[in-house]
Amino acid sequence: MIMFLSSFFGIIDSKNRIAIPSSYRATIKETKEKVYLFKSLKYPCLEIHLASKINSLVKSFDEKDFFSKKNDHFKTAILSDLEEITIDKEGRFIVKEKLQKFSKISKEIIFIGKGNHFEIWEKKLG
Repeated sequence: MIMFLSSFFGIIDSKNRIAIPSSYRATIKETKEKVYLFKSLKYPCLEIHLASKINSLVKSFDEKDFFSKKNDHFKTAILSDLEEITIDKEGRFIVKEKLQKFSKISKEIIFIGKGNHFEIWEKKLG
């Protein structure tokens, strides 16, 4: 089973790039899946999920009542902000300004492993 474990400190650099911790990069590389970023629906942080998790979420939306407003709102909340990220050779990706503002990320950050995904927090909030 693929898992993101432990916590790590990092920074966001002057070009708005975040370097993913090496153990998380190894997990991502092992899965050979696309990686997605979105605003947490529960906390002022960013969440990183593998494509398999996003696919299972979409499938669960599609299996629920098509006419349910609650289901539609939940689907919109997640999928409208979902962004596929591209990780460079050094394990970095760019975080858009609107996501930095949402999560209050300024310089120092903390990565928190949550099993099937991980979160990125402003260090002062994490």
